[in-house]
Amino acid sequence: MPGEKSARRRGVLLVLVATVLWSMAGLFARLLAHLDIWTVMGWRALFGAASIAVVGLIEWRRGRLDNVFGFGPLSPVVALLAMIAISAYTASVMTTTIADVMVIYATLPFVAAAIGFVINGERVSPRTLAAAAVALLGIIIMVASGLGSGRVLGQALSMLMTLAFAGMIVLQRRQPKASMIVVNCLGALGSGIFGLANSPLEPIGLHDFVILFVFGLTTIGLAFVIFMEGAKFIPSAEAGLISLLDVVLGPVWVFLAFGENPGLPTMLGGAIVLAAAIWRMAPELRRERVI
Repeated sequence: MPGEKSARRRGVLLVLVATVLWSMAGLFARLLAHLDIWTVMGWRALFGAASIAVVGLIEWRRGRLDNVFGFGPLSPVVALLAMIAISAYTASVMTTTIADVMVIYATLPFVAAAIGFVINGERVSPRTLAAAAVALLGIIIMVASGLGSGRVLGQALSMLMTLAFAGMIVLQRRQPKASMIVVNCLGALGSGIFGLANSPLEPIGLHDFVILFVFGLTTIGLAFVIFMEGAKFIPSAEAGLISLLDVVLGPVWVFLAFGENPGLPTMLGGAIVLAAAIWRMAPELRRERVI
């Protein structure tokens, strides 16, 4: 029907816009490379928390959050994981190539499946296991290339970020009515406080401050809200597939702007991980299109 097609187009466009915003994180990180990690982490997260809080206030005024602001019994743990994920993400993009971060993050569906099996007893399909094994091969190729190059710390932080995000997904499934707006806002606030508490708090120029503001607003606030809105109109597998463009676009932007070359092993490992993730999602995409 025309109305359904229009809604689907809107959903695809919104998810695509959110993905492009997320993919620009590497550009901001390289523009702020002269600042210390703690300062970037702190201000990015605080600006992100402020932007999400504004959205949360609007949702509350519209009556979409209940009296406890959509807080569930597991929300404190999910918020802590959000804080870890946001902090580790900022630290990782400051300490290794953007391609490394994106490739490791692309394993999120497999990590979430593993944690879901351990915590929720969720069945893991043979296709998921096979795809995860192939993706692991890609990660091994990529990480091996980083040994001795000073990128292992950043890769480890990327893995920590992915584990934390996967934990958020699994725990949120156990309280689907709880608000992700609240836990993401608290997580970003915690990351901001943690970052600034460790920052030397040296004066920041207006130019850098503006970049920090846009960094937090787009990659934490706007991207999250736009993605969640767009995901309402299209199947989850399709939204996940579109968001994988982040893995491709992120390294492309920093290569075009700064000439950052991740190296052949990283590109090979990334191609393997992407292929595994797309192959894993293919059945859901076919099934949802039929429905």
